[in-house]
Amino acid sequence: MVLILTEADVTKLLDMKSAIGCLENAFREQSEKRFQMPERQVFKASDSAVVRLMTASMPKLDILGLKVLLGVPAKRKPRSTYFVVMLFKPDDASVLAIISAGRLTQLRTGGASAIATKYLARKSISKVGILGAGVQGFGQLEGIVAGTKVQEAVVFDIDEPKVRSFAEKAETELRIRVTKASQLEELYQADVLCTATTSIKPLIFGGKLREGTHVNAVGSNAPNRQEIDHATLLKSRVFVDDLGQALKESGDLIIPIQAGMYKAESITGELADVVTGKLKGRTSDSDLTVFKSVGIALEDVAVGHAAYELAATKGVGQEIDF
Repeated sequence: MVLILTEADVTKLLDMKSAIGCLENAFREQSEKRFQMPERQVFKASDSAVVRLMTASMPKLDILGLKVLLGVPAKRKPRSTYFVVMLFKPDDASVLAIISAGRLTQLRTGGASAIATKYLARKSISKVGILGAGVQGFGQLEGIVAGTKVQEAVVFDIDEPKVRSFAEKAETELRIRVTKASQLEELYQADVLCTATTSIKPLIFGGKLREGTHVNAVGSNAPNRQEIDHATLLKSRVFVDDLGQALKESGDLIIPIQAGMYKAESITGELADVVTGKLKGRTSDSDLTVFKSVGIALEDVAVGHAAYELAATKGVGQEIDF
């Protein structure tokens, strides 16, 4: 029997705090090298459709799975499924579950930034700035609210109706005060700044960042995209979720490295090693820190497995012969 979980099932089962917990365990497995994660495969299935295939296993946690992301850029339709996680039994590799993974992707992305904020931001933070009022921008705020005692948020997006909707949803669901930034520069007053856009040119500049700011940069997930400039990198202790994947996929890193403005060797290391204490994160309250996330399969299968275990316990989802 194979368990099918819909978006509604996942939303019912897994909250952000639970996602953060299972992600932190996954990062410990990553740091201790108790995992396997081949390079993400990306290819064009047609002139416009793109397929991304990600897989990972964590034997100690009995987790084996993959994620598939599909779609045509700018043509995703509401209520359609473009993200799927599949889980397998580690002992014989039979299929355990097929899970719609839109919400899972939001949870793992926001949850990873929450963990980065926990370990890299100053201990006392009161305001978070969100650049990009889309699904992932909301996930960033949701993660930080779940993992810290942040008191307010300021959001900037060129789409004003989207910002209004974002603020209403955040105030209702997250119970946090949200204000709309009239200009992007207002975000620099935040203690933690999250970027979640599809920009191909830098929007955040290191010369404008205050001492002690922590940046979660999650939107630049392609070599031609860039949200933060090279000065942000040069002034900061920079951490990534996976070094090899980040250097291949993140325009935030690739573009300044190719231009000779930054060196790959300057990256401080992977977030997982900060979680286990192998690597020092913030060294003082004046440090600038950056978490450059591209999203890795380890995170996807971790949150997918958490949803599966909860579903099995609570009798949620549909089992089918397969």
